[in-house]
Amino acid sequence: MAGQRLSRRDFLRMGALTTAGAALAACAPQVVEKTVTVLQTVEVPVEETVVVQPTAPPPEQQNVVIFVGFGTGTAAEQITAHEAMAEEFNAQSDLIKAEFLTVPYAENQAKFSTMLAADMPPDMCMPIGIGGVARNFDAWEDVTPYIDRDGYDLSVFFGPTVELHSYPGKGQLGLPVGVYPSVIFYNEDLFDAAGVDYPPHKIGDAYADGGDWTYTKMVEIGKKLTIDSNGNDADSPAFDWEKTTQWGWNGWDWEGIHHLAAKWGGTNIGVSKDYKTAEMNKEPWVTAVEFNKDTIWTWHVRATDEQGGAFYDVSGDPMGSGLVAMWECYSWMAFAYGAWTEAFNWDVAAVPAVEGFPVVAPIDADTFSMVKAAHHKDAAWEVIKWMFQPDILNRLCNTWGAIPAHQELAAAWVDDRKAAYPDVDFAAFLDAISYLDSPNHEAWVPDWNRVWDGVTNAENLIRTGENLNVQEVMDNLNVEVQGYLDEYWAKQ
Repeated sequence: MAGQRLSRRDFLRMGALTTAGAALAACAPQVVEKTVTVLQTVEVPVEETVVVQPTAPPPEQQNVVIFVGFGTGTAAEQITAHEAMAEEFNAQSDLIKAEFLTVPYAENQAKFSTMLAADMPPDMCMPIGIGGVARNFDAWEDVTPYIDRDGYDLSVFFGPTVELHSYPGKGQLGLPVGVYPSVIFYNEDLFDAAGVDYPPHKIGDAYADGGDWTYTKMVEIGKKLTIDSNGNDADSPAFDWEKTTQWGWNGWDWEGIHHLAAKWGGTNIGVSKDYKTAEMNKEPWVTAVEFNKDTIWTWHVRATDEQGGAFYDVSGDPMGSGLVAMWECYSWMAFAYGAWTEAFNWDVAAVPAVEGFPVVAPIDADTFSMVKAAHHKDAAWEVIKWMFQPDILNRLCNTWGAIPAHQELAAAWVDDRKAAYPDVDFAAFLDAISYLDSPNHEAWVPDWNRVWDGVTNAENLIRTGENLNVQEVMDNLNVEVQGYLDEYWAKQ
């Protein structure tokens, strides 16, 4: 029992043995002494083990690289403005630093792909248009979790502009920064000289004679504004279209025929909803392209490809040449407003409708896109939130020549532009935003680059007069595009 703790029963048992031993000893011939040892339990305190936690290292600085080159933002003055913003952000941020990386537009895809391949991706691209997003469709992070986490309020933007950057199965690939609605710019001096009433400024308003403002009406007044070298307009039997010196209308030269189908009730992407079937040789694509052809080769209100060279002998754009009465284009022409104002009186009108269809005014838009492979996504989101503060966002849009997609800032944009150009109705731009094309003309389709290269090549056949059989051109295009789609889906 040594080394064990004695129970109360053991202790009593040992006591009984001691008493019995004493009785036996009384009868014994000699006395034998016996010592009984009672064991006691000693409580030994146990020392507690103290775990020493290592000191956490200080958080590391995260450098957020903003890739510029997929659109505007590469001009010298824009680079300076970006750098000033980065310095401003960095001055108030200890652990996150912003840096703009500017790449020439012609090198954007090669540089971006190289950075991804080297596992040195930028953290975001900004500004980037819908086409830039489409070209690298699998590269972007869905920012919906960041929006939800921070309860970011999207209601401050024009509703349709948020949808521009939302894709089924991909989520929200950016927030609207700036938009560039399409309008009709018109030369008041040429209208006045021809005695023609100006077009309406607000979508849905009638023309001066009470008729609807449609593309048919546009052609009608465009003929009166198209003049040959002998002073005959395109309505005159003596008009010689090969000697045209002034054109009533120009449009879509810089944008392409894939801006048109939505106006005739179709979709500008030219493929089925499942993206597997080309539909460019069907209605409404064929009808839209026929109209496009007729503006040049039948009604002669628009310059041929060869004639259009005269514009650039005078200016950098058709409107600036003073040779075009109406030009359908986007608000990103803001860089030319000053030169136009010095040369002639101009204003802004609404995009016409196609009879029987709702008005569609195609729009371009700039956003940011966070790179899925980026190493500092949380930090990049913090930079974005800083840049989306109204005053910073307004500065970004001014730097890019964009209309803010933020509704309050857009209203202030109108007031600011009116102060600079008091005779121009800038409210017409905001009116057009509600009539944007959806899906957008630059939206993703499989094998995006080759599809739209094919569309451009087909359009050139018509603009140059090489092939004016629209159905044949579009049939051939459709076969080409279907091949790209089949090839793409075979790899999935």
